[in-house]
Amino acid sequence: MRIALFLVALLSLSGCVDVNSIMPEKGQAADRSYYLVDTKFRFMCMGNTKECRDMTKIVSSRAELKPIEEAYGKTVSGPNYPVSLARMVMYPDNGSYTATPVGNDGRFFRVPVNELTTTVWDTLTSIEETLFYPGS
Repeated sequence: MRIALFLVALLSLSGCVDVNSIMPEKGQAADRSYYLVDTKFRFMCMGNTKECRDMTKIVSSRAELKPIEEAYGKTVSGPNYPVSLARMVMYPDNGSYTATPVGNDGRFFRVPVNELTTTVWDTLTSIEETLFYPGS
């Protein structure tokens, strides 16, 4: 929940993309048909919801990246692991999907929900749960 609030605050302060253009209209269902990658703050969000995962957490959890690396057939590499992961998600080597820019500043990209991106989402979820709820 803290991460979602932090992301919303950052988006509203950025001035580059109006939060209202990303979030659903009041009373409308959220669109969960894609993931949104924030290349500035390294978040991956579920569609136009406030449900986000922090890609920077992989720095302390590199051993848990095997499912992502196996899915994409590529290693998440340093020195900047979160940037490597974001690029991997946005530009898969197999060309199975294309990232679509959102806005004009090159900060946000839409990627489809599919087997590859869901593997990333699930792995990031697992990493966050391990970091925030050890032993669960």
